[in-house]
Amino acid sequence: MKFARRKAAAAIAAVIVSLASHHADAQDEASSGNDAEKPTLSYVGILGSYLDLDKARLPSDGWGVGAYYGRQLGHGNWFWEAQAFAQNLETDEANMTDFYRTGGGLDLVYSLNQRRTFSPFLLLGVGGNYNDVVPDKDDKFGVYGNAGIGVVTRPYGTYGFRLRAEARYIYDDFDGGQNDFRYSVGIELPLSPYEQPHVVPPPPVEPTEVVKTETMADSDGDGVPDQFDKCPGTPTGMPVDGVGCGLEQVITLTGVNFEFDKASLTPDSRKILEDVALKVAHFKDVPMTLEGHTDSKGSDAYNMKLSQLRADSVRNFLIEQGVSGDKLTAKGMGEGHPVADNNTDAGRALNRRVELHIAGQTAPPSVPVDASGAALPGADSGMAAPSEPAPPPAAEETPAPAPAEETPPPAEEAPPSTDEPAPAQ
Repeated sequence: MKFARRKAAAAIAAVIVSLASHHADAQDEASSGNDAEKPTLSYVGILGSYLDLDKARLPSDGWGVGAYYGRQLGHGNWFWEAQAFAQNLETDEANMTDFYRTGGGLDLVYSLNQRRTFSPFLLLGVGGNYNDVVPDKDDKFGVYGNAGIGVVTRPYGTYGFRLRAEARYIYDDFDGGQNDFRYSVGIELPLSPYEQPHVVPPPPVEPTEVVKTETMADSDGDGVPDQFDKCPGTPTGMPVDGVGCGLEQVITLTGVNFEFDKASLTPDSRKILEDVALKVAHFKDVPMTLEGHTDSKGSDAYNMKLSQLRADSVRNFLIEQGVSGDKLTAKGMGEGHPVADNNTDAGRALNRRVELHIAGQTAPPSVPVDASGAALPGADSGMAAPSEPAPPPAAEETPAPAPAEETPPPAEEAPPSTDEPAPAQ
């Protein structure tokens, strides 16, 4: 029996050496061939196995180890694999030794994805083995056939190790025919490189003249260059209009909920508000209002008070997260501004909400200028021109000539007086 086992082991070793020599010769041929040809894949692996034996055998189960070598047929999905194995068949009898089985075989394997990534496979093959049993006179060489299914993972690590798992049905012609099952797991190592794409170097690029263009400055990063930006210093992340002024926004804080009939925030609401705080914490100079809304259940006065408390609760939490409270106000709106039907559960859920109103920015008025771009006389810097333009200066009027005085008739000559002149007429 021992001689037969040594003989079987020697035969298996000879097969493995022959396959390795064939692999080395094939690699030499591939290296001397066309570099653009896809490499043929080859690999080796080891497996540990659990045996579920035929009920007609004395042993009911066992374990084994195996090694295999595989190689691609051409460049498709077909491979062949040579395997060698040694197995221990557990008799579980106190007065009887375990049985042993050694052997090897050849399988044809169809593997999806050409084993270049995660690949299921099917296999079918034949082989020979030696059953070493008790009594020794029943020891026998025989043949077997097997069929199986399995999978190998994608390559891992620098060397491309894979994990392999498989299940096989085995028909062993020992003792009139035995139907066994073998379940195996192991690792696999590639012996050949994976396909490397043949890269054609691009043609040399003619040097081109680089034209430097001046980039217009955008100090606040809102997408509007400084020379056209009417609202410099817009907070980062705030949407703007065509002249760089922030747009008014109304954000419904979806998912911000409260405990029933209370203003206490739920843990999920706190997480949402932490994200909101990160987005608006730098809106320090922008007025913002938190509006609390309720559904229609309850009295108007009660809902108004509850909505105010909930808005205050959200405001306090945002301030704790770093949002400035100088420009942040809270306002309860009660039930007077529904966005859905209060007659349904879904509608009431939508109406119980908190909205964040972010004020927009207004561009300052421009200074009126003349055709040359100079400010008009009398226009204040940074102020708008008068709503009614000044009337044009009136044309200068030529004063009418004064009416001519009538020439008085000549005075009669008076006799000289020695005391005083005569009065004029």
